Amino acid sequence: MQQSCLTAGVYFTWEFSADSKIHARHITTDTGWKILLDRGLDIFQSYEMNDAFSLSNRQQQHRSCKAFEITCLKENA
Repeated sequence: MQQSCLTAGVYFTWEFSADSKIHARHITTDTGWKILLDRGLDIFQSYEMNDAFSLSNRQQQHRSCKAFEITCLKENA
């Protein structure tokens, strides 16, 4: 994942918490933003992955999404 992001000019790191009670899904940027994702990255409805002629199989913009919310917070620097 890091290598893929680097090709787009994005330096990506992640870490796992040793506290197994945490279930929050968020992204913290180095520019002072915290982005909270209520569904995580699981926002797409199911689609047929074995249909070679399905647009949703080939192009993400043609996939139906589940309802979700994103909250962006500006953290103190």
